[in-house]
Amino acid sequence: MKQNFKLTKDQQTLVEKNLSIVHWVIVNNIHVNPGICGLEYGDLFQEGCLWLCKAAFTYHAGQAQFSTYAKKVVKNGLLSYCRKICSQGRHVSRLIIGEQGELAADGEQVDQPDDHFDSHLSRLETLDLLEASKQNYQGVARLGIEALALKVQGMRITDIAALYQVPPSHVGAWISRSLEKLRNDPDFLTCLL
Repeated sequence: MKQNFKLTKDQQTLVEKNLSIVHWVIVNNIHVNPGICGLEYGDLFQEGCLWLCKAAFTYHAGQAQFSTYAKKVVKNGLLSYCRKICSQGRHVSRLIIGEQGELAADGEQVDQPDDHFDSHLSRLETLDLLEASKQNYQGVARLGIEALALKVQGMRITDIAALYQVPPSHVGAWISRSLEKLRNDPDFLTCLL
């Protein structure tokens, strides 16, 4: 959704009191898929919150209960968003992290290293590539690249979340954002091939 609108204090309160609607719509109407960038729970929740704001902005008291109206707006918005993500997915490079920390693009086969030395070397190359790429990004994308590097080193999302003192869903959203950026970064993709 790319519309600019400013919520009044009453509309902001309406959104804050009804955030659970976004979770309800996702759980009951959307297939969360952590394997597809943009369809992880954190991404869906963020998009749903935007649609909840849109519902508050366009709601007219007396039409229906806000919760009923908002569920429909959020559901329709998220379904449109999911269709858009799925259609874009056909044109996006995929990044895969192999068992030994190696990266591959476009679904190419990830060769398994023959021994511990090759495995270690592959992990180091991946970490170097992520570190070099991190310099080109700021904010959430940069945090996502840092989280990816920690994942390559063997940390779980929950461990990374504890390290940064944030909920695991934040780390998932960071990684999703960084993967989205890296998939569209020609310099990064060139280094993979």
